[in-house]
Amino acid sequence: MLIYLFTAAFIYYTIWILIMPFVDGMNPTQKFFLDREWAIVVPVSLMLFGICLVGTFISLVMIKSQRKTHKT
Repeated sequence: MLIYLFTAAFIYYTIWILIMPFVDGMNPTQKFFLDREWAIVVPVSLMLFGICLVGTFISLVMIKSQRKTHKT
């Protein structure tokens, strides 16, 4: 089920980035897509959030392993 969600998101983003800039602004299909500046803001925000999650996970693992070495 999750693969369908990611596939739909990929297709939506691909159409939004590669096709919609060449479609006339008055075309009715333009209302299904956000403004073009969000095409950069959304992926960058998701990437920063993912990097923060990975950094937090690595930091917690390093802190826990350091505590174990001090106990022994």
